[in-house]
Amino acid sequence: MPEEFGRSSPAHHHPLTVAVVVGSFAMAVGLVVRISGISLLIERQILSAYMELGFPVNAVGQPWWAVLVLLALTYGIALVLLEVPGFLRRLLLFLSCLVLVVSASPVVALWGLFWSPVVAVFCLSWSAACAVLWARYHPMPCEIEGA
Repeated sequence: MPEEFGRSSPAHHHPLTVAVVVGSFAMAVGLVVRISGISLLIERQILSAYMELGFPVNAVGQPWWAVLVLLALTYGIALVLLEVPGFLRRLLLFLSCLVLVVSASPVVALWGLFWSPVVAVFCLSWSAACAVLWARYHPMPCEIEGA
């Protein structure tokens, strides 16, 4: 039996390859959640809370750029977390991004647009969890260089 079968491919240790796989899976799951309507109940509650608080939101639906934000967050967090060494640093970076995404919704509501962060938080969390798990069990180049 050749030695090739016992080794893993070096391509799987490249952060960009892993980020594309992790991000694509998280994006697919997030879009299924969005299209199936699972998140609609929470989104309606957020919209009614904004209206009760006096935000000038227009309840016509999600803005056109919501999918672009979702793509950037999902693939971006996976790539960034794979490029940061250490579990605690990854966790802190993920939590910081999570706070920023959640706090972006009321800021956008001040402009009169309603953007629900529910699917974005779900995709961001799923992508980050998968990236952290991958980096935990597969050495990343940033950790090998730092050793």
